[in-house]
Amino acid sequence: IWGETVKIFLAVCVIGLGLVGCSSKPIALPSNVSTIPSGMGESTYIDKIDHSFIPEKVVNFSQIKLCAASTFTNDAIILKDNAGSFLGAYTGNYYQKHNTQQVAGGNIFKFVDDQNQTLVATGNKKTRAQQGGSIVDYIKYDAKVILSNNNIRIVFQNLQAAQQSTGSSSNDGFRSIGTWPGARAPAAIETINVVATSFKSCLN
Repeated sequence: IWGETVKIFLAVCVIGLGLVGCSSKPIALPSNVSTIPSGMGESTYIDKIDHSFIPEKVVNFSQIKLCAASTFTNDAIILKDNAGSFLGAYTGNYYQKHNTQQVAGGNIFKFVDDQNQTLVATGNKKTRAQQGGSIVDYIKYDAKVILSNNNIRIVFQNLQAAQQSTGSSSNDGFRSIGTWPGARAPAAIETINVVATSFKSCLN
């Protein structure tokens, strides 16, 4: 009975690995990345990434809005899978389904308060190819930007990832970004770093 229980646990662990990392401890993360519990053991999700900085010159809120508009992009996204493809039992022919779903893009500005020099922009960006070039994710984010005494507080939040193509597995779209081994958090963080660096460069 004990042996069967262990087998069942391991099976559940393998099936759930992509969702909760089987309660794995988080990987080492940069100090500007904060996390929230996943609700399963010690595993966590990325909550926010802080890229606040002091610009090299005096800037105004109009410049921040301009740089936000030129840096952040909210393009429509096509997600794909081949779920439901099958090999004909009698013909031997492979019948491949090409399933797609479109995630709409649109205006990047969710909130702009000129009086308090605060804005929230939304966007997405594709990661580099991972795991031997076979996997590419889209990272979706909100960027909250506040200008105060020429300090720029910029925090990326509401972070989610979706795999561009999941092959024979059903593509379930955007999900929270896990920090356990294999959850591809490093590529997500790297992608947000690229966006943040472009924004900083625009203002400096």
